[in-house]
Amino acid sequence: MPSPVAEPALALSEEERTFLTALLESALHEKQIEEHRTDAIEFREFVSHEVALLKGLVEKLRRP
Repeated sequence: MPSPVAEPALALSEEERTFLTALLESALHEKQIEEHRTDAIEFREFVSHEVALLKGLVEKLRRP
């Protein structure tokens, strides 16, 4: 597990935050479908990692 580091701030307008969140949610949905349809174990693990990253990003953007 990587050690926590200070995260740089990214200043976004509300419109930018909404747009980016929607874009990431769309990508997340597509990756979840890909994850479900993937038979190759190693590739599924790779896609699962991408799903986790996308979920984390969406979570961060939803924080006030």
